[in-house]
Amino acid sequence: MLTFYRRVGDRHSLRVGFSDRKDGDARARSFLSQERRSPVFPHQVHSAEVEVVEDCIDQPTYECDALITRVLDTSIGVRIADCVPIALYGSSFSGPTVAVVHAGWRGIRDGVITNTVEQMSQDGCDDLRAIVGPHISADEYEFGTKDLAQMIKLIGVKAASRTKNGSPALDLGAAVQEILSRNSVGIDHQVARCTAQDSRYWSHRANRDDERFALIAEIRLL
Repeated sequence: MLTFYRRVGDRHSLRVGFSDRKDGDARARSFLSQERRSPVFPHQVHSAEVEVVEDCIDQPTYECDALITRVLDTSIGVRIADCVPIALYGSSFSGPTVAVVHAGWRGIRDGVITNTVEQMSQDGCDDLRAIVGPHISADEYEFGTKDLAQMIKLIGVKAASRTKNGSPALDLGAAVQEILSRNSVGIDHQVARCTAQDSRYWSHRANRDDERFALIAEIRLL
C-alpha cells in the first residue's frame, strides 16, 4: 500500500493509503482483515452526497461518494477503479478532520468535491489540504462530445484533452486540480499513475475489471 503520513496540529497525525493489486480486492473480506480496524466504506452511487461518520461502532449504510470524520482511529475509505480518489484534511478548534472522496465525472459535475470542502469549512476547518491518488489519464479516457462540452462549461478548457489515439478525452486529474484550486485547497501530493496503464491497478475502463483498489484515511494521536 502506498502510504502518506502528515502531521495535523500539535498532537495528531494523518495516515492516507492507496492500495493496489498486491493488497487484494478492496471489496473482499480478506482485504479488510489487513487493516488495524475495518474501514468504513460507503455504498458509492456516483453522486455528490457527503456523509459524516460520527461513530466507529454503530454504522449506518452510507449512500454517498464522500465521507468525513473527526473520530480518532476510525478509518474511512472509498473504492476506486478509474475515478479519482482524494483525501482532504485540515484542523479546527475541535481537532483535525479528514475526508475521502470518490470523484468520478458525474460526481465532479454534480459537486461532490465542493460539497465536501464546504462541509468541512462549515465545521471550522481551515487551510484544507489534499492528496490525490491514482486514476485514469486523459490518454486512456475517451469521452463523449456532449458530456465533454458540459464539463468544459463547468470547469473550463482544462478539462478537455485527447486520448493517445487522438479522440476527445476528459482529463479527470486536471478537472480535480481546477476544482480544488477554486475552493482554495492546496495539493500536497498527486500520485501520477494511470490506472489504465499501470499494471499495479485494476481498471474498469481498460479491462472491465470487477476488482477495486481503495483509498483509506484515518486520524491518529502522535
